[in-house]
Amino acid sequence: MYYIDSLFEEPDIDYMVARVKENLRTGIAVHDNTELYNKLLNAQQAAAANMRNIYGIANPNSVPQLQTYLENNMDGYIEEICYVNGKLTTNKDAMQQLAHKGYQFALDLLTYRRAKKYAENIKSIMDATEGGVVRPIMSLGKTNRVNYREPALMNIPKKLIWNVIAPRREGNILISVDIKNQEPWILINMLNIEMLRDRLSADDKDGLYNLIFEELYGKTPSAIERQELKTAWNALTYGATKFGMMSMCKNFDGERLYKFFSSIPELKDYRGKCFAQARRKQQKVETYFGTELYADTLGNNLSRVLMDLPIQGTGSDILALLIKHADEEFEDRGIDEYIAFYFSRHDELIFEASREWVEEIGLDAVFTELRDIMEHQVDDWEPFRVEIGVVEPCDIIEYGEDDEE
Repeated sequence: MYYIDSLFEEPDIDYMVARVKENLRTGIAVHDNTELYNKLLNAQQAAAANMRNIYGIANPNSVPQLQTYLENNMDGYIEEICYVNGKLTTNKDAMQQLAHKGYQFALDLLTYRRAKKYAENIKSIMDATEGGVVRPIMSLGKTNRVNYREPALMNIPKKLIWNVIAPRREGNILISVDIKNQEPWILINMLNIEMLRDRLSADDKDGLYNLIFEELYGKTPSAIERQELKTAWNALTYGATKFGMMSMCKNFDGERLYKFFSSIPELKDYRGKCFAQARRKQQKVETYFGTELYADTLGNNLSRVLMDLPIQGTGSDILALLIKHADEEFEDRGIDEYIAFYFSRHDELIFEASREWVEEIGLDAVFTELRDIMEHQVDDWEPFRVEIGVVEPCDIIEYGEDDEE
């Protein structure tokens, strides 16, 4: 366990940027994606033919054609889900709701859209590939989050990116360390919300959302209910209104969630301070570690940005600390010639490990080593959990209700 004392450990953003840029100069290796691209194109064409033959929709990209189908097959549930502010929508959220309720049309449309999106993602990578690698342009967002463009690797779903990236040395193994639920973890610990901290210590890796849902609604959430709660919770964190909750929550009572959220004094106080700061048009905030950030915006959006910056910025600080800590630990433990930092996106760090080393000590031993180095606790916060796994191709064509993109 990596214990981070915020009084003495200073996040080195420059070091993180230097390490990321160093890897990008070498290049992120990618597989030959021609076969995958053709598979996705075939899946897209098959899904389009399915929409045409079964539902009479010649162009599944045409919103008017989709709306006409829904109007011709309207029932009470479709009307409830798909009419938003008096207009008929076919957006992802509405189609997920219909698919969850067993509407095959919605599931088929989501499958088409996924194949199309994935094919476009792969094409963007293929167009940027040179000599078997991509070298995206890196930049820092206002929260010091690492962003990539040309290609935009941050926008590619995790399942897809795992099918794309490859180790630099053939035969080596890529290992992912993913920080779970980092944003709510930071928010609850940073504000010291006592009534929620006990949820963070639950054995279930999704314990926070599951326990809150069970407390409010008296049952274990389905996959789509849990995802909806997660989305709604994050929206509330950044200033969503009661009306917003009512329209956002389709599968459970959004007003009940809003009342629960509004009853937490630490969150109410945090939102109040951010709104007051926005009224004074103050732009500067600090992360938990004291890193200065600037909203660089005015108007109605400022209060939401001010609520977001300290949480996202603290996450960036922690990522910078972890990257440097991993480099130092690998050297101190004498394993730096066998494993090294390779790539990061969002709250995930990927390492490249020598296959000979992995086979010599065993994959479980590698995971144990990484867990000891990468699991971390800030001050007296509840420790962050990490999920460790081998980066390897997985099935990405079929759309299911548990998919989170």
